[in-house]
Amino acid sequence: MDKNLLLGAADPDEDLQTREVVADLEVVLGFKLSPERTGKEMFLGGDDRGHAWLTWEPEDWEPFQSHPFTLDIATSEPEVPYVTSLFERLAGLGRYRVILLLDHACVRSTHFPCEEW
Repeated sequence: MDKNLLLGAADPDEDLQTREVVADLEVVLGFKLSPERTGKEMFLGGDDRGHAWLTWEPEDWEPFQSHPFTLDIATSEPEVPYVTSLFERLAGLGRYRVILLLDHACVRSTHFPCEEW
């Protein structure tokens, strides 16, 4: 099952910096994310419960325009509870627009209507 979280600033006037997103994700995930030189901006990390890859992929259309960060998740835990917990913790920070995608389908979102996915 593909598991992704799309992230953007809750305040559309905020210029969200990658280093701030990485710092918040390290707290939420419980492990460090390190830069990977792949030709595009990417951070990755993991522990015995899961791994995460953060990329910045802005687009000119919604929801990617307002959610330019993509967090790909792999876990050895039960998948849906693990990513749902990440979604809730990120949404609880109040700084982010968050979309939870499972197998490329929108299942939860803080700002974007999943019916429009």
